[in-house]
Amino acid sequence: MRLLAGLTMSTVLAAGLLAAPPALAAAAQAVPFSADSGDSCRRGFTEGQIERYDGPVIRPRVDVEGLLSDEATPTICTPDDMHSLATFSAYRGSDLIDSVTQKADDEQVKFAFSLSDRGSVRTIDRVVVQVCRRSNSPIGIGYCGKAQEYKIP
Repeated sequence: MRLLAGLTMSTVLAAGLLAAPPALAAAAQAVPFSADSGDSCRRGFTEGQIERYDGPVIRPRVDVEGLLSDEATPTICTPDDMHSLATFSAYRGSDLIDSVTQKADDEQVKFAFSLSDRGSVRTIDRVVVQVCRRSNSPIGIGYCGKAQEYKIP
């Protein structure tokens, strides 16, 4: 009788563990990020969070969520007919794994996307974020702020 009770208890416990929602099995760690265009007016900037997703997936990924602002906040600087580009580059060691660019032109743009190695199962160990500004005219100038590097724990 005790053997039967022990087996029943083990079965119930195992069933409970298998039925646990994936959110409990997934451990994610968020890293806040920010970068700007490097000019004195802070015309372009991005901020948000980077989160490694370790849940039950075929390939590891890093989720990025935030906003990009281009001359969307009050300033004493005059408009300059340029737009902002934020580039998010994911690396494993020195290898570029994935990259995404977001654009804003006199507005704030919210974004959410994932970075992953589409051809393999390599994990991402750092993300580099850089904001650049480019002219809206075909012949124009551009400049970039300092690239910011974020280690993914």
